[in-house]
Amino acid sequence: MSTRTRPARNVPTQSEIPTLPLNKKKGATWLETLLVDEALHGAFLKLAAASLQSSAQTRGAQEKFVIKATSDAIPIVESKVTLKSVTEAHVWCSIVSEFLSQFSGDNADSPAPKIFSSICYPRKSRGGRPSSLKDVRDLGLQHIAGTFRTTRDLPDATKIDYMRLVGAATCPDLWRHASAVRYCLSPFVADESWPPRGTTKLAVPSNFNELESRWKKRDHW
Repeated sequence: MSTRTRPARNVPTQSEIPTLPLNKKKGATWLETLLVDEALHGAFLKLAAASLQSSAQTRGAQEKFVIKATSDAIPIVESKVTLKSVTEAHVWCSIVSEFLSQFSGDNADSPAPKIFSSICYPRKSRGGRPSSLKDVRDLGLQHIAGTFRTTRDLPDATKIDYMRLVGAATCPDLWRHASAVRYCLSPFVADESWPPRGTTKLAVPSNFNELESRWKKRDHW
C-alpha cells in the first residue's frame, strides 16, 4: 500500500547542535523526529530478530497474516481515497491506530474516533483530518478485525505486534500523526525487552514519556 513520503526536515548543522534547545522550534522537531524514526527502525529489527528465531511454519503464517491485512485492504482503502494532500495519505494508519487502541490498556475513556486521524504539526492545537476516511473507516476496521479473528495459527500478541509495525511503517509522517505513534510505535518502546541490541539509545521510555507530555499539552495524545 503506497503512501506519500514526508519531505526532508530542516536538519541542524554541526555548529548548531551543541547549543540547540531541544524543547522548542527546530530543536524540538529534530529531537522528536529522531525519536520516532529510531523507534521505527528498532521495531523492524526487533520483529526481524524474533522471526529469524521462529520456525519456517511460523514465518510463513506471519507473512500470510501481513499480506492479508495489507494487500486485501487496498481495494477497500484506495477505492475512495484521493491523495489531494499528504493528510489524505494518513487514512490507512488512522484505521490501524483506531483498531489497535483497544489493546492499549488505557481505553477506559475511549477517545473519540476523530482523534485517531488528527494530522498536524505537534505544536498546534488543531490538526487536519483525511476527508476520505469517512468513506472507508468502517470497512477498513471490519477488514482488520476479520483478518485478526480468522488468523488462528498465530498468538494474539504476535498479530498485534505485526499490526503495530504495519501501522507505523505505512504512516507517511509519524511525527505529525500522534495516534500512530501512541498506538503503533510507543508500545514497542514500552516493552520490557526494549531496545533491541545494537539499535537505539535515544528512542527509550524516558524520552518517549517526554514526547508524550509535550503532545498532551496540545491534546494530541
